[in-house]
Amino acid sequence: MMPILQLLCVEVALIGIGAFLLWKPELIWKLDHLMDVKNGEPTDFSLAMIRLTGTVMVVGAVLLPVILLAVEA
Repeated sequence: MMPILQLLCVEVALIGIGAFLLWKPELIWKLDHLMDVKNGEPTDFSLAMIRLTGTVMVVGAVLLPVILLAVEA
């Protein structure tokens, strides 16, 4: 089984990154396309996919301990 401190670090990282993806998808898009597009704007689909990725990360972080406990048992 994964050590508790390592699991906690993974949980905090996933929740933090996922929350940031949900909170600031426009900034994430700008960082992703910094060198590609000048004065570009993200599409609604692109912002939705960024938010979906953040949601999946947060839900995955919540379910990770449950899955690890189920595998361990």
